[in-house]
Amino acid sequence: MARKSYTEEDRARVRQALLDTGLEMAVNKGLGGLHLAELTRAVGISKPYFYTFFNSLEDFSLQLMEEQRGRLLRLLEQELARPEGTWEDRVESFFQTILRHRDHGILVMTQREEADLHSRLAPEQFRDFRPGQRAFFLQLMALLEIREADCPPEVLANLVFSCLLIYNSAPESMPFLFPEHLDETAALHVRFLVGYLSELHRRAKDR
Repeated sequence: MARKSYTEEDRARVRQALLDTGLEMAVNKGLGGLHLAELTRAVGISKPYFYTFFNSLEDFSLQLMEEQRGRLLRLLEQELARPEGTWEDRVESFFQTILRHRDHGILVMTQREEADLHSRLAPEQFRDFRPGQRAFFLQLMALLEIREADCPPEVLANLVFSCLLIYNSAPESMPFLFPEHLDETAALHVRFLVGYLSELHRRAKDR
């Protein structure tokens, strides 16, 4: 049987289909539920062809996060462009959307999923991934009109991740918390975060 010949346009479409399908699967089943055989079957390609795009499933997982960063930045742009509500209302809506990530097709890893993925990454893979994380939060801060001098992007990342990790991980890996009150706790986390960001936003505007 002759092998199918792919144009560059075909390859771009297949790569995007892999990312779109992979994100959907990871959101629904968790990152640990992402299996190469199921993914390639859903997209209609062979496993060897998958490896012409990504070096490994771990590399693919990192690319999923890169893909999602772009989507989150576009989501924030859309929220900030809404005419109704205050700046704080729009920013809170953005973070509430991320918090209810499964309802909106957003991938958020649990504490165990993060640890598992990190354990399977080569040190240089993780090192190369880090600058993209920092760049994402710098872009986020630029959209929010917050100065890096007032809040290092790493601090904002820790604030956001700590809220998400507690909300998503408490039932399975933080048993001494009270899972029946996670919704209230997360709502307060978001409110405090938005209040802090609002202060930084006003500070930047006053300069």
